Amino acid sequence: MTRNNIFDSSLQSIRQLQNDLRSRLQSQSKRRGKRGRQRRRLRGEMLETRRLLAADFDGSRHNSFDAEDVNDDGQVSAIDALTIINAINRNAKDESAMFTDVNNDGQRSALDALRVINRLNRDFDSLRGSGSAHNNNNNPQTIPALPDEVRSVDGTGNNLDDPLLGSAGQELIRFAAADYGDGISTPAGADRPSAREISNTLSDVIGEDVKSERGLSAFIYVWGQFIDHDLGLTEVSEGGESFNIEVPADDPLFDPTGSGEAVIPLTRSTFAEGTGTSVDNPAQQVNEITSYIDGSMVYGSDQATADGLRSFEGGRMNITDDGLIPLDETGMVIAGDVRASENISLAAIQTLFVREHNRLADEIAASNPDASDEEIYQQARAIVIGEIQAITYNEYLPTLLGEHAIGRYDGYDATVDPSIATEFSSAAYRFGHSTLNDDIEFFDNDGRAVRDEIELKDAFFNASLLEETGIDSILKYDSSSQSQEIDLEVVDGLRNFLFGPPGAGGFDLVALNIQRGRDHGLNDYNSTRAAYGLETVASFDDITSDAELQQKLEALYDDVDNIDLWVGLMAEDHLRGSSVGELTSTIIADQFERTRDGDRFYYENLFSGSELRTINSTTLADVIERNTSVEGLQENVFVMQAEVRGTVGTSAPQSSSLSSSRKSNADRLPTIGVEGAVVELLNDSGEVIDATATDRNGNYRFRSFTETGDYQIRLAATGETLDVLISSGSTRIRGLDLRLA
Repeated sequence: MTRNNIFDSSLQSIRQLQNDLRSRLQSQSKRRGKRGRQRRRLRGEMLETRRLLAADFDGSRHNSFDAEDVNDDGQVSAIDALTIINAINRNAKDESAMFTDVNNDGQRSALDALRVINRLNRDFDSLRGSGSAHNNNNNPQTIPALPDEVRSVDGTGNNLDDPLLGSAGQELIRFAAADYGDGISTPAGADRPSAREISNTLSDVIGEDVKSERGLSAFIYVWGQFIDHDLGLTEVSEGGESFNIEVPADDPLFDPTGSGEAVIPLTRSTFAEGTGTSVDNPAQQVNEITSYIDGSMVYGSDQATADGLRSFEGGRMNITDDGLIPLDETGMVIAGDVRASENISLAAIQTLFVREHNRLADEIAASNPDASDEEIYQQARAIVIGEIQAITYNEYLPTLLGEHAIGRYDGYDATVDPSIATEFSSAAYRFGHSTLNDDIEFFDNDGRAVRDEIELKDAFFNASLLEETGIDSILKYDSSSQSQEIDLEVVDGLRNFLFGPPGAGGFDLVALNIQRGRDHGLNDYNSTRAAYGLETVASFDDITSDAELQQKLEALYDDVDNIDLWVGLMAEDHLRGSSVGELTSTIIADQFERTRDGDRFYYENLFSGSELRTINSTTLADVIERNTSVEGLQENVFVMQAEVRGTVGTSAPQSSSLSSSRKSNADRLPTIGVEGAVVELLNDSGEVIDATATDRNGNYRFRSFTETGDYQIRLAATGETLDVLISSGSTRIRGLDLRLA
């Protein structure tokens, strides 16, 4: 049988099983009745439980490293799907050696088997050259054609019934009622502690950093900021009303002399014209850019900006001979969004998508020599926007929120309002500030550092550094290093040294988040829960299972009905299979669903057939590898999880009567696993960063790699070591065996 016939036969069997499972799921759904859109209270997980899951102590349920690898043999095959199906059919109660909860929803069902089968479908398609575009030099893709209609730069005309809906310059919307002090426009929270006091109490990093429990990579905050700059921008007017943050008198950084008079300056956001006149017409803020995911951070939200970024030759955008975005006279990158130079990781990904636009423009021009500059530009722009949307909905959001947090796309709906909610932009989507690492590093394709790291505080508005480093080593690092856990702790580079040292331009981003929420009249955490259709909480332990955090929240706020929204969101226990809590997930999912469903030019509504498949199969890893020298990235660069495993054994007992010739073959004799042997993991400085004891079969495993690079495995009893290189965010090495005498 030929190779293709084998693929076809296997794929046919898998898809038959897939159809059978879908029929089963549909019949179950009909028996249960049609589900409504009502929000339900979701289950949270305390931190200790999430750590146990990450360490596989609850191993009979979910494989946190590779969910579809049910039998944990290092590969995904039909056996994994059959294992789940057999367990379902016999209603097995004990599968201590199997990971049968593939989607991590707390139960075993046909959905788990279906997910494995979907994975097999993707793998077969990839092998046949019709699926994933990752490493697609040998996998040609269809270039989507120029759409019949292209979206405007400023978002106008997207909704034909309301041409201004979602366009630049429109008001933010609210779900919860405005909570201004006077009910009209004065800041909220006058009876709450200073935002800096809250920051000092809740957000100071004490001890070692806590890395993402689910192995999210640094790209979770890089892409999050990139998309944030596509969705919202609220500006302050020069000479606007001050709303400074009071600094506690004992603050060692912002009030070192103990004067009690220090403040962190903040100017209030501009009100929308005509608002803030009465309790029936409270102040509203303005979104200066479009509410759609339309690549406005790349292309701009007004025509003058868009034109200033173009070369007007061959549909290309301006770029230097070194492949970098040009800088202005102040050393900032000239991009579609004014914040593009905030840090060098952001500037790097801005540069990446200008390169992607120009790569597509060159391909389009080569395939259609008669196309005009404008036609080439708009065609490339439509494809890039589609890729950004696909990466956001296919990779970023499922990784952050979990597989089923975002509802299914059922097509464009003109009745959906895509406008940005102030609860989203002023609170929930600021979760990313907790995830940033306190440095930025530079890695080569082996996952090793190629130059000294820089502290985060030195990376702010330092885009000219890209002229020395390029973008390749930064993008490799972002895929090869875990982010911080999403919680209330925020690194010093953001909490004490944002944009400079205290007293010399420095800010506290945590305090700014809290104060900005008060400036915008955000309602409290509990009222916002009710506004989004969730049950309100009755006590602090309903928000978090962390007893120490409960006590701190109670000491600061006293009343569970008076918590600043951002604080409550960041304090929530995370949902199962997610990196955020219930209200955070609800707000983010709602915004991205409305942004998608109310966009007439959303890529799934714009493209179809092979063109749609091309965009859907494009990952962020693809875009990076197409436009840089980076190679060998993991398929999903939003996850950095590496693993090494092996066995500690001793040779089987030998008879004393063995001949010398037979004794010389002792190393070939079977080994017996040694239980309880201590194995250590060392970093490239020789420090022990983890240790474990072998199981009853002599097996050990390490998953505690927070970044790529060189490591050593050491057997404590003998000092024997094995060198290990973790070269990518999905490195999985087996057979690192150690021998006791």
